[in-house]
Amino acid sequence: MTRVFLDTNIYFAGFLSPDGGSSLILELAKKEKISIYASRLVLREAERNLRKKTSPKTIQAFHRYLKQTAIHVVPPPNDKTLEHCEPHVHPKDVPVLAAAIESKVEFLITLDRRHFLNPQTLAHAGKIKIVPPGDFLQWYLR
Repeated sequence: MTRVFLDTNIYFAGFLSPDGGSSLILELAKKEKISIYASRLVLREAERNLRKKTSPKTIQAFHRYLKQTAIHVVPPPNDKTLEHCEPHVHPKDVPVLAAAIESKVEFLITLDRRHFLNPQTLAHAGKIKIVPPGDFLQWYLR
């Protein structure tokens, strides 16, 4: 099964826009077609952003999703991996990239073109493919 790490913005977009690619990725995980890996940091940030910018109904849907979906929550990344990532990604995204690397996923899916989908970060992601939702879905549906 394909292993993916979702950036915070995928959860946010998936719950904000039920017809978009992020929502489809969340649905694939719920149906156990792909395996989602996440850090507590990402899940807390997703909840915080949803609380700030959406309705209580959306927060409830997010909590239901977390209970109904087999999300593999990974431990915080070690210092060595964090240090490796520091020069290659925006400081706020260092723990996200490091957690994705340590979880040994195939894909890190993000909407953050500025901080993740740039040549410097892509060159230092190791074996992980960093892609936006549409690119992942094109690959998955082939």
